[in-house]
Amino acid sequence: MTTVIMVTHGTHGDVLPFVGLGRILRERGHRVEILTHAPFEAVARREGLEFTPIDTEREYERYLSDTPMLLGAGMDRWRRFYDAIGLFDQIRFECEVLKARHVPGETVFVGRHTTAISTLFAGEVLDVPTAWVAVTPVQYMSERPAVHMYRETMSDRLDAVRATLGLGPVGDWTSWFTSARLHLGLWPEWFDRAGVAAPSRVRLTGAPYGDDTFTGPVPPEAERLLDRGAVIVTGGTGRMIHERFYAAAVAACAAAGVPALVVARHRDLVPADLPQDVSWFPHLPFHQVMGRARAVLHHGGIGTVVRAVAAGVPQVLLAHGFDRSDNGMRLARLGLGSWLPERRWTTEEIVPLLNEALAADGHRERVAPYAGAARPGLRAAAEAVEELLHV
Repeated sequence: MTTVIMVTHGTHGDVLPFVGLGRILRERGHRVEILTHAPFEAVARREGLEFTPIDTEREYERYLSDTPMLLGAGMDRWRRFYDAIGLFDQIRFECEVLKARHVPGETVFVGRHTTAISTLFAGEVLDVPTAWVAVTPVQYMSERPAVHMYRETMSDRLDAVRATLGLGPVGDWTSWFTSARLHLGLWPEWFDRAGVAAPSRVRLTGAPYGDDTFTGPVPPEAERLLDRGAVIVTGGTGRMIHERFYAAAVAACAAAGVPALVVARHRDLVPADLPQDVSWFPHLPFHQVMGRARAVLHHGGIGTVVRAVAAGVPQVLLAHGFDRSDNGMRLARLGLGSWLPERRWTTEEIVPLLNEALAADGHRERVAPYAGAARPGLRAAAEAVEELLHV
């Protein structure tokens, strides 16, 4: 039995794809453990995975509260973030767990690209085959600045962690950053072709759907608004969102006269007073409700992008930070959606795009070829992980 240890960090869009991958690996006869944030323990265990928390629920909320600093300027913002949250100690902890779980000749490490440094460190010292998994193309597009960031602003602390493992300092950060034996990209080929393509070493497996791990009844108020032709508004499940996002989105829905379901895990991000027929929900089962919405007005996260494509629903992106503008440009090139950068988030600019989406006759037919290709790709990813040990 192969032991697969996975490490990931971030919000639902970063964690749930790994939970889905772990479920498939478990179903294929492997022992699977995931190291990630404490709030995801229940869903991981429900899928039959062993679980080790890397923080507490309170620490995770602090982590989310500090992520907006990553939207600022300057390479040192990452070092300040790591220092503020204690992430260097977390990396050391993850390495110790990976060492403790290691079964010689029967272990594979799987980590989130860029952040799961522990999987590369522990894989190096134990000679364990390691896979790095990216959930969005920007993770590969930003490899060069990420290497520069680690080398110039974080190498002292990272080399100190390596020393505890008996490893010397990293000599060539560029080679080290690409040293995983397997590189996976969890998005469809059509999405890859619409922008800067992933490096040739990357195996694209298609998109995961993490949102179907959350089930439950749709609230009556959501049912009412959906029956009235509502738009879904969401900025994802974290706090790394521009402070104007929800205010701009809600104002546009009100000006367009369209009902809206505002889905945000944190109520304080949303305007306190919402217009008539605009209601807030901490979460909704998107796999159940997305296809019933007239349009989706969102932040541009790749999970929401692919789910909306699969549902055949028009989408407008208010994109700011990380991969979101790139996702918007890819959608626009394919004629599957529109987007605006933060400097253009005015009601005068958002409403015409929203109205165009609401009146998008034939959108489902146009998106159909892409919707079919947006099927979950986790089985292919699981097969690729298995190949690391030729099982």
